[in-house]
Amino acid sequence: MNYSVIAKEQISFLQDFIQATDPDLGPVPKEAGPMRKRARKLYNRLRTPVRIIVAGEFSAGKSTLTNLLVGKKLIPTSVLASELPPLLFRYGQTTQIAAGWWDQKKLVPVKDVNFDAAVKMGPDFILVTTPNPFLKNINIFDSPGTSDPLSDDSKMQHLIKSSEATIWCTNAVQAWRESERYTWSSLPAINRKNSILAVTHIDLPAVKRGIDRVMQRIRKEAGELFQSIIPVAAPRALKAAPDGIVQDKEAWKEYGGEALFAAIKSIADPIREKKLVDAAAIIENQLIPFLEKMRQAGSGEKSSDTPVANASNTGSGSEPEAASKTENQPVDFNATGRKALGATPQNPLLAEWNVMTQDLISKFEKADDPEVSGLIQSSYNIVMEMTDRLTLIDPQTAEHEWITNQFQEALDQLTLMQLETGEEPLEATAILLLQLSRDLEQATTQESIPRVS
Repeated sequence: MNYSVIAKEQISFLQDFIQATDPDLGPVPKEAGPMRKRARKLYNRLRTPVRIIVAGEFSAGKSTLTNLLVGKKLIPTSVLASELPPLLFRYGQTTQIAAGWWDQKKLVPVKDVNFDAAVKMGPDFILVTTPNPFLKNINIFDSPGTSDPLSDDSKMQHLIKSSEATIWCTNAVQAWRESERYTWSSLPAINRKNSILAVTHIDLPAVKRGIDRVMQRIRKEAGELFQSIIPVAAPRALKAAPDGIVQDKEAWKEYGGEALFAAIKSIADPIREKKLVDAAAIIENQLIPFLEKMRQAGSGEKSSDTPVANASNTGSGSEPEAASKTENQPVDFNATGRKALGATPQNPLLAEWNVMTQDLISKFEKADDPEVSGLIQSSYNIVMEMTDRLTLIDPQTAEHEWITNQFQEALDQLTLMQLETGEEPLEATAILLLQLSRDLEQATTQESIPRVS
């Protein structure tokens, strides 16, 4: 299955659907709110790489193995393992880091890839981006300072809940101890189902002499618990494939790199395939029929009496219900599927926001060679300004809290986008601004929200 091509087709459709059901761009049926929310969830899920956590006890070789996966020695030796928070690795066109906090949902970029400076901020995690093509499809979570993944440490618990697969590292010197068996049996089922046992430090002289005996015992005791058991000498395998590019095929195979990445692919492919199959079912059975129903309403044709499947049950959360609209109102689609923009809203705050965003989006579209960081920083600035103003509104109703949270989450996304280059973050920023416009209009039309300015 060509995952990349199919995913791009589905993502393209979902982008069109999100735009076509945007109430800011014209009247839409009342069912559009939950259907659009489902499309946004699918869109985000398809764009998210498979998430793999690297876990194990102290001195199990987790950080060294993570360096192998990302293609370079990024995890520093100058910072004690006990001081490092979890590290999150994902693709970026340059190597950069940012400090992050789960509860505050924010990221603070750190200059010069200075891990010492990041650690001093006391973050819950450190985000690391690097231009290894492997990370376009796989996100790596590393926990260098954690010996017990089942501890009450919220940092580790958050990683486990967010991951879809696990690479458990066991030191060949004392491989697969009783404490490891106990911890492994207590992990969530999804982590144990999609799993690899990496036997590390196999290049140590004391281990090399008896590696066959060690592997025989491990396969007997843990063979049924993991999809694959791979002996690996991570430092030597890394030398064979710097920056994720194999230069010494014999060493790459001898030291376990080839087998490890093949095992990861055998786990990641079914996860990606399931995402595509699930998305295809929802697109074909719910979203496409819903768009057809909208077009029939817009052209005056009679639509089927069959309701869109589970339109009101496509998601949960605190999002306020969209403003009531007549189901059979005409919907004006142009050649691109974009609906005509309605009249300028009456709320002064919304009117000001729309002017700011439309100016920025116009810059996105007109720039021949746009400066990514500058445009995204401008977007960040106007979102920050609106967030500050929303925070000052008193009293804070449920609708206030919801729209403020929407803008705060957008700030986090824009911070991440500043770590990337290319056209994709520009497109994602434009979509994000349009979504915020819709959310703000929805919130300011609620009777409980004053006409702030």
